[in-house]
Amino acid sequence: MTEKKRLNSIKHHLYVLVKRGKRFVAIDSRKKWWPGSVFDPCYGECFTTEGAWDFIAENLKEKGTRIKQVDLDKLPSRKAYELLIPTYKGKIYIKISFGGKGDTVIGHSFHYSGQK
Repeated sequence: MTEKKRLNSIKHHLYVLVKRGKRFVAIDSRKKWWPGSVFDPCYGECFTTEGAWDFIAENLKEKGTRIKQVDLDKLPSRKAYELLIPTYKGKIYIKISFGGKGDTVIGHSFHYSGQK
């Protein structure tokens, strides 16, 4: 299996879990899950947590959206997936990973790219 096909398969699995509501936000103050500070380009307001997950699902479903596999900062042996979504207000940086035995999605980051 090529790397592109492998990542597309992972992207699809992440999408299915998010759509089924099998997701949660990591409880760690160092993570950057800030949907309330990110402008939702579809609705003209800042994201809610639910809206952020809907946005993630929509972008995981899009064929043109690329994901990048990275190591988790605290657990380098575990993998996470980054999405960088361009909007007219700036690029939205998203980092998610699989939880449990691959049966949930953990949200780690949701903010504008470059925010620290």
